[in-house]
Amino acid sequence: MSVTVVVGAGVMGASVAHHLLERDAGQVIVVDSGVPAAATSGAGAGFVGLWAAGYANFFTDTDLELEKYGVAYYRRLAGSGAAIDYRSNGNMYAATTEEGLRSWVEPVLDHPFAPEETRALSARDVADLTGGVIAAKSVVGGALHPGGIQISAGRTTRALASRLPEVRTNTRVTGLLTSDGAVVGVRTSAGDIAADRVVLACGAWTNELLGEVGYRVPLLRMVATRVVSPHSGVSSSMPTVMIPDLFGLWLREHRGGLTYGNGDGYAPLFELDATAGDGGQPRHEELADRLTSTLVPKLRKLVPVKDTTISWWLQGIPCMTPDRRFLAGPVPDAAGLYVLAGDNEAGVTHGPGLGRMLADVILDGSSEWVDQRAYRLDRFDPAAYPTEQSVLAAMPARR
Repeated sequence: MSVTVVVGAGVMGASVAHHLLERDAGQVIVVDSGVPAAATSGAGAGFVGLWAAGYANFFTDTDLELEKYGVAYYRRLAGSGAAIDYRSNGNMYAATTEEGLRSWVEPVLDHPFAPEETRALSARDVADLTGGVIAAKSVVGGALHPGGIQISAGRTTRALASRLPEVRTNTRVTGLLTSDGAVVGVRTSAGDIAADRVVLACGAWTNELLGEVGYRVPLLRMVATRVVSPHSGVSSSMPTVMIPDLFGLWLREHRGGLTYGNGDGYAPLFELDATAGDGGQPRHEELADRLTSTLVPKLRKLVPVKDTTISWWLQGIPCMTPDRRFLAGPVPDAAGLYVLAGDNEAGVTHGPGLGRMLADVILDGSSEWVDQRAYRLDRFDPAAYPTEQSVLAAMPARR
């Protein structure tokens, strides 16, 4: 029986493991330095949508297929009885200015990939659909993608992991086992594990292990902050709300309160003079403080009747690529080694589809479902991106 080791029990690692098992790939062992969802996946906001349909212009029709698959995958998971807080409330895009309406909302309405029943919203519509959370006088209009969903990213990741036959928790992978240029297993804090193939789905820690085979991928590690406000009677039927002209603001209902974030709570890891740490979630209070001082006063105008104070907050380390697209495929000149990384802060949406595609690549050499060439590691020359700063400089703007 062949053996695959997947390093990382986040949403991406759990997804590729599931798809390998569905294809009878042999024994699949997931190894994590902590427990499932203890790191970035557990800090995810949990909204899933068709971002390629007008919101993120660096995504293409290939990414759209992954997005559609992700929505259907989570719907099936919820239908199987998994407690993942699944809701099909739609994704709303709103603007606070006429310029924001032209730059962010109209492209969603006019996009050729726009799903059926996409509709324009007046300021009054925005207020009504959010149950009065958003004040009509604070926005000028919006758009609604009715098929967008919400899940708990942490609960979903743990539900996926609980359905895997072999997850070794609190086991740190310290290196790769190699023989004649091929990867034949991993070294861990609990001993060596021999394998026919290894998949690195360990996010911010990817390059630490790739260094052992003399390779690196261009990843910018970004610390992202999500905050949660106290219960204030927010309806669970509220759509996810995206307001890009407020520095990428997003907000959604969370246990009767709100959870939200924007660029004020983000910073490249290198700007924080920090490392990725021990595999869990970082704690950079300066970013939470910046949200308190910069974003919360604006929210009081946007959301005047609900509590937007910060009850608690958490952080993850999403990883960005120079073209804002994912990394999924074999590592050049390292037989038996694969990478699934570069979530670009959209790993929850695209994780199931990327897991399916990579399972195809591992077992068949390619995927007949989607064109995997868009995600090949060797589309980048590692020498062209010697630092995380160089990745940041190359990244396209969302619009």
